[in-house]
Amino acid sequence: MIEDIVREKWTAIYSFLIMDFIQILFVSILYLDDTNLFVVGFNPGQTNPLISASLFVTIAVMQIIMLYLSAGSMLRSPDLIELYPHFNKETAWNKKYTPDEIVKWTMELAKKSEVSIKKIFLMVSPLPNAYTFSLPLIGSIVIVHSNTLDVLNKDEVQAIIAHELGHIKNQDSIVTIFTRMPSFFVDIIYLYIYIRLVLAIANSLLVDVDIIATGVRAAVLLAFIILSRMLTLLSKFFMQKASRSAELLSDYHAASVIGYEATINGLIRLGQRVEAITVLVDEIRWLESLNPERSGQISNAELLRMITQYPLDGIDERNAREIAPQVFLSTKLKNLREVYGVRLDEEEVKNAVEPAIQPLLKMRNDAIPTTEKSRDKKVVDWRKADSDGNRRLSTEEIAELLKMLRSQPKKMLFDMEVGVNMLILDHPDFRRRVLFIADEFGL
Repeated sequence: MIEDIVREKWTAIYSFLIMDFIQILFVSILYLDDTNLFVVGFNPGQTNPLISASLFVTIAVMQIIMLYLSAGSMLRSPDLIELYPHFNKETAWNKKYTPDEIVKWTMELAKKSEVSIKKIFLMVSPLPNAYTFSLPLIGSIVIVHSNTLDVLNKDEVQAIIAHELGHIKNQDSIVTIFTRMPSFFVDIIYLYIYIRLVLAIANSLLVDVDIIATGVRAAVLLAFIILSRMLTLLSKFFMQKASRSAELLSDYHAASVIGYEATINGLIRLGQRVEAITVLVDEIRWLESLNPERSGQISNAELLRMITQYPLDGIDERNAREIAPQVFLSTKLKNLREVYGVRLDEEEVKNAVEPAIQPLLKMRNDAIPTTEKSRDKKVVDWRKADSDGNRRLSTEEIAELLKMLRSQPKKMLFDMEVGVNMLILDHPDFRRRVLFIADEFGL
């Protein structure tokens, strides 16, 4: 099974590179001539391989420069706290695990994974996540979101770190960087051709006043957009397939190093946290839509501010739905206090918000179609396997969950994944990730 996933990953990467080579060859034999009715033409005899290679190398170098600039900018983010090799002892710290513990776990796991780590950071965020990247000269970087520490226990945190170290061990960052270079080159060429065609259409319409030529060139533009997008989407499909395989391989690495129980529980709890936040965001957007004077959607900055008002260890989507009106209204009133100086203390904010909560919840419940209220029709609820109700699954409870998943092959683990085309996502769904680990460990 592991061998199959490794093969799938590299087959997808090679397919991506072949598709991009075909596209590079395709744009290399194109020529543009505004005196030609169609503007775009094919002439393999006019192709200059040296020019195409020079363009590719130039754009690749530009992309590498931008990549390093982006990485440097990210590492200077005020939301990042460096834990290793240098930690500022004066940094305020209110997490249940100390910086020394996180560093110790990461370095020990890195040794087991046979990889080296240059730096370790904590990113202050109410969203659970972790990621890594490796670049020559910069080295391998591990970044853990602070909310991951809020949601997971010690073993689960280590499982998530081990998962990220699996990406480093499998050189996923390097592969991603080099496979995206040809795609970037092709996209630049496509954009140039689009612009030339648009200018030619404008010229035939406004200068030559030739309706027939305008129509023909517009048809050529449409056909070229469709063809180029199809080729681009096919390339992207292969890269996303490789990314999904890479995630499964990193899950397997984590389960091999830490154990399948901690890894499965870590995945489920992170998925449940994202599920709760997704519900909270949906409810906040609905509440914002009630304002007849709104000029647009609620900003991401305001959404993030509201999410931080939700309990950082909250993983219950039902609770998220119920608490959304309080979070939304309280944040709005506190914003009036902070920005405009409206005199409202915490007690007054609470007294103003409480009477509105139940009517809003009733209004929201009435607005949800009956077909969307039945959760059991769409997902396998992992909590039904949690017989002791501690919101973590023992070996026996994991076995029960696996039985439920295998007996209902069309159901997902989380609502946020229902109806989503998983073929276009970079990550496999949680159902597949749990079952993959289970199959590999003979559960």
